[in-house]
Amino acid sequence: MKKSLNPLLMLAVAGGLLTGCMTERPVMVAPQVATADTVYVNQPTQPPPADQQDVVPPAPGQLGQWWFIPGNWVWRGQWVWTAGHWRPRPHSGDVWLVGKWVQKDNVYVWQRGRWRSGAHYDEESNENH
Repeated sequence: MKKSLNPLLMLAVAGGLLTGCMTERPVMVAPQVATADTVYVNQPTQPPPADQQDVVPPAPGQLGQWWFIPGNWVWRGQWVWTAGHWRPRPHSGDVWLVGKWVQKDNVYVWQRGRWRSGAHYDEESNENH
């Protein structure tokens, strides 16, 4: 007696094999911000609370190679504090420009932090390294 494979099982296996052939990765879109003619959806209308003071643990390596990224408020339908963490510097002398909430069109929008090349310390830099 000859056994046949379930057609649904064969389709699932073929689909699994074909998904590995995709050349482009799908683009992930942040769900909390949808912009169309400067309309922001699911964004806070009130500013975040005052920043909390992070307890900075010892660096995982040499201070010149690591930078402490301070915690910040995240909007998840309500304000939630996310603790700071250490991150390796991409290049010696790079500094971290702290992210911040900026008011736009009666809502608050997160401007992500980023690395800046050079050892310039100014009002944008995080001096807790």
